[in-house]
Amino acid sequence: MASYAPTDDLTRRARRIASNMQRILRGEDAGSIPVDFSSASQLIINMATARAIDFYPNWKTLTEAELLNQEEVKTVRTLSLASSAREAVRVNLDLMIAGKEVESGKYEVKKARANLLPQVEAMATGALIKKETAEASFGQQAERQLDGALKFSQLLYSESAQANLSIQKHLQTARVDDRHSVELDIALDAATAYLNVLRAKALARIQRGNLKLTMSNLELARLRESVGASGRSDVYRWESEAATSRKNVIDANAQAEVAKIEMNRILNRPLEEPFATEETAIDDPILITGEKKIFAYFDNPRTFGVFRDFMVQEGVSAAPELQQLDAAIAAQQRAKAATSRAFWVPTVALQAKLSNVFSRSGAGSERFQLPLAFPSSQDLNWNLGLQISLPLFTGLNRIAEDEQARVELDRLVLERESAQLAISQRIRSAMHVAGASHAGIEQARAAAEAARKNLELVTEAYRSGAVAIVTLLDAQNAALVADEAAANAAYGFLIDLMRVERAIGQFYFFRTEQEKEAHFKRLEEFYRKAGVRL
Repeated sequence: MASYAPTDDLTRRARRIASNMQRILRGEDAGSIPVDFSSASQLIINMATARAIDFYPNWKTLTEAELLNQEEVKTVRTLSLASSAREAVRVNLDLMIAGKEVESGKYEVKKARANLLPQVEAMATGALIKKETAEASFGQQAERQLDGALKFSQLLYSESAQANLSIQKHLQTARVDDRHSVELDIALDAATAYLNVLRAKALARIQRGNLKLTMSNLELARLRESVGASGRSDVYRWESEAATSRKNVIDANAQAEVAKIEMNRILNRPLEEPFATEETAIDDPILITGEKKIFAYFDNPRTFGVFRDFMVQEGVSAAPELQQLDAAIAAQQRAKAATSRAFWVPTVALQAKLSNVFSRSGAGSERFQLPLAFPSSQDLNWNLGLQISLPLFTGLNRIAEDEQARVELDRLVLERESAQLAISQRIRSAMHVAGASHAGIEQARAAAEAARKNLELVTEAYRSGAVAIVTLLDAQNAALVADEAAANAAYGFLIDLMRVERAIGQFYFFRTEQEKEAHFKRLEEFYRKAGVRL
């Protein structure tokens, strides 16, 4: 389960050999060159064995030891950038809520259509009246009477009902577009959360590497103290640095766990359910940056400017926010037409009624017999009518409704113009940020490489007593910061890229191969029309 033995640093050993050979070539006596080679001991724990026997080391040991089989071997879930986004749009609770709103909206359309369909109503009435009153009615009202009726009505034409059906259809389209907007937001949240998991794990690895380096330098300081090359202060300084590094490792591990919990929340999973991850690189085929030709469009300010124009065109045509407003405008236009027609278009309805007295008893149940010249009433009756109605004056209500509909339509048109401007701004800003973050990746990696080389030189110089501890601490901190900056630059660009794709309303990993080809054909045609050569 565990071992504790000196580590064999091949890099240091090779560097020592090269240094000794150089000293010999310069004429130094080989017999005078020290050949001792000290190395720090390292605790190694096999976490697979520890889990098998239900043993878990404490936090201090976990941060200092080298851990083998740290990840759960039998993790049934493996997520990738694309699969996490696809799963999110399938199971996310917020998206399910938006889906229920769309489903509920279908019934609003059905309710609006129901007003245009035949209406049939059945009624039954049982009445009991005072005996003296029934006797005085001359057979017109029985003391106890049971009667029933069947009513039928059909709107032949109603502008308000027709308009309501059309408006509800447009509003349902707006609900579908709103759900699509939520779906894109959820996909962005899932992609961002996944990339944050990868970034947090990378930063945790960097912190563990820094702690390992700090422990190595602590052992070196103790060795220098033992031979009188430095004082006890160096040991204390490295012990302080080691404690800080352990805290940083714990914090970094905690941030990785927090990122995993956020990922599980978006995917509607148990919050601490484990999962494995697949690394995502800039040249991943699922990303648009996996197409090498895409970088030609970032090559210079001219081509990048045309590329932004194209992406704005794509985003405006696909933005569900604008499609939702288009549907709302169409609904309001129909409402405005209805309020205008209300001044002169009547409502026409067909009505029919069939009624019958089923039972008469008690006083007054016998009908009064009139002379033959006067026909007696029948228990079974029916009527059929056509009703045409047109309000002539409603206290200026129709004028107010018409003006309000006009103002509301103007408001929606202005809102769409504002939304289109905001979407264009969002696309252009996101592309500038992504372009800058992509350019910064190479610089961050170059800085990290230079910082590592400088650390190696300063470490050797400290080992030989040529520099003070402060110089080594500065070099180590600079290397740590540079490594973190390089990791943040790579994952930051991928997150910025996801924001660009959300801004244009289309995620590349959701597209089919045919859609990807069509996208680049439109892009090439756009550049051709703009007269720009790549």
